[in-house]
Amino acid sequence: MRFQYREVRKRIGFTLEKAARPLGRTKQWLSEVERGNIRLDYGEAVKLAKVYGGTPDIFLPIESENIVQDQSKPLPKTG
Repeated sequence: MRFQYREVRKRIGFTLEKAARPLGRTKQWLSEVERGNIRLDYGEAVKLAKVYGGTPDIFLPIESENIVQDQSKPLPKTG
């Protein structure tokens, strides 16, 4: 599932330029993010959260294949 950056930006009444400026980015860059051509790293997600409101984790969607554990391998013991 892809985060709907464009919908959130429009809901808060920001243009691409107005949202990109405090990020230190161009409106072209933000457009690429909105289209899914650029994935945000944590630092960018923090900045975007400050502009759009919310917390960085909502701008970093977790893909299900990344959280599925390989059941054939036992977990390492701790302690």
